Amino acid sequence: MRRIFCRDVQVGKTDSRRLAILSRRSLRLTIAMLLTVLPCHAAETTVFPGAQGAEATPESETKRKQDERRLFQAQQLITALPGTWIFQPGQTPRIVWRDVETVQRLGADARLRVRWFDAQLNEFPAPQESGRWLAWLEGTAPNGTPFRRSLTFYGLPKQLPTSYTPDLTVALPYFPGAKAPAVLQEHQAEVFRLANEILPHAVLDSEKGALLLAGLAEFKPLGRPARFVESAAALNDDHHLALKLKLQGLQQRVRPLQPPRRRERPAIVLHEGTLAEAGMRPDAKTKIDEVCRAWAEDTGEPFVTLVARRGVIVTHAAFGRDPSGQPMTRDYRCWVASITKTVTALLFSQFVDQRLIAWDDPLSAVFPDYPPNDPRVPTFRQCFNHTSGLAGLGEFGGMRQPHLENIVLNGIDVNQPNVKYAYSGLGFELAAKAMELVAGKSAVRVYDEHLFRPLGFGDVPIGNASSDGEFTALELGILAQWVANRGSYGPWEFISPETFDQLLPQPLRVPDHGLVADEGLGLHWIRHAKPEAPPNSKCPADLLFSPRTVGHGSFSGCIFVVDLEQQLIITQVRKHSGPRSGEWSPRFFQTVAAAVAG
Repeated sequence: MRRIFCRDVQVGKTDSRRLAILSRRSLRLTIAMLLTVLPCHAAETTVFPGAQGAEATPESETKRKQDERRLFQAQQLITALPGTWIFQPGQTPRIVWRDVETVQRLGADARLRVRWFDAQLNEFPAPQESGRWLAWLEGTAPNGTPFRRSLTFYGLPKQLPTSYTPDLTVALPYFPGAKAPAVLQEHQAEVFRLANEILPHAVLDSEKGALLLAGLAEFKPLGRPARFVESAAALNDDHHLALKLKLQGLQQRVRPLQPPRRRERPAIVLHEGTLAEAGMRPDAKTKIDEVCRAWAEDTGEPFVTLVARRGVIVTHAAFGRDPSGQPMTRDYRCWVASITKTVTALLFSQFVDQRLIAWDDPLSAVFPDYPPNDPRVPTFRQCFNHTSGLAGLGEFGGMRQPHLENIVLNGIDVNQPNVKYAYSGLGFELAAKAMELVAGKSAVRVYDEHLFRPLGFGDVPIGNASSDGEFTALELGILAQWVANRGSYGPWEFISPETFDQLLPQPLRVPDHGLVADEGLGLHWIRHAKPEAPPNSKCPADLLFSPRTVGHGSFSGCIFVVDLEQQLIITQVRKHSGPRSGEWSPRFFQTVAAAVAG
């Protein structure tokens, strides 16, 4: 299911675990669609400028070509026969375009050159044995740039084991729920049957099923549940990156990212202490907890809140109950949506700090197929400040797509950087792909080894670079303290203060529009107005927190706010903004602001 996100919305493990979460989200969407009666209208035809005999203009031609490039980038590759992602050795899968007519109409040669590689990256004319197989596809895109994709297949063993037969029954413990319509209560058995019929087919007839089986065949027992970075999907990322480095001759360009530097004097870490040490009023925790408790009771949406000042934890508490009725706990892990962009910017700043990549480098400095000195190729700074010309909020598979940068290249001839501000996640995904090539590690491992593990995080799922991280309130709090410390935490300096300052918002100008706004690199100014303040006031006296308060919004209603002047951090994780968020969120921030001692 595609997730859709907006910018500053202040409203408000294992593979099987992830599959269950995704299944529940998809099921909710499917049922909502089935229960919604949509009015029927005559089909509408979109007429682009310059069509239907209208006089073509340069603007209409540009728009037409952009639409065509976007349409080609969205084309999918499938197997010619169903059930061949997982195949019998000797029966080579045939890869075809799902919509070959559109591909040809857009000007591409539908014929593809396919090369086959085993798990050790040895090339064969066709798959010969059981196990993992990578298909490397090459061609030419309509704009004349190279076309590259790679896919995962799995060859079944010649003798299948018979001593173990898995039970693939799907359990939906919270469906349909007490508040569900009566029709769902009465027909829930049908929904269960459908889910159980679909699951085996979805696994056996998909690339995700093939990479899961390939990973399970290659893994050794761990003696404990696998972490996210030990998943079949992460292992698959490793294989595709290794193949790309080999076939494109990029191994010699790998420059390892060094671990954080040890500080002479440790930086502030989150810790227990007195409210006086934190510079907070004696009743600060009581007041903040009271409003959070009332918030959760009123809306029925559970969450975890962390507030700290000067490193002292003022409150770190869970509120509300989980779907089973049990009290929520502080280790509640939630999808933080676009706060993931901030996490990616903090990680990428380490590459900048170590001079492996510069903010103003064009993408061609890392991606070899991109034309050098071409104004249509954005810089990394433009990717982070939303002036790259790229559009999208999760399309094309994000950083987990092995050849995301190639998909973007296939439309680079119509790209227009630095023309307007357009909020997009695609630039962050490209930054993650650049980190992969520079460090020689898949993006999931770069996040884990150079940010999450040094900061002592738990098992953090990171599905993409712009909108799909899952964190606890404490983990967000540690990242917030990292920001408050200007790039350090405890004994480690991840980046210098000078590099950190480059992340902060600054006036953003584009040629056609002049001054647009202040925009940072993964960070925005966060301004919460006092109740009596004029609308949209930026006057310091009208703000709850200092003018140097940064953070990022979240479609899921999670909170990430850092007041750099007051050394105050506020984080909150929740699955949804919940009802009446527009009422409770201001009240919550007003309570926190009032709890700060004068």
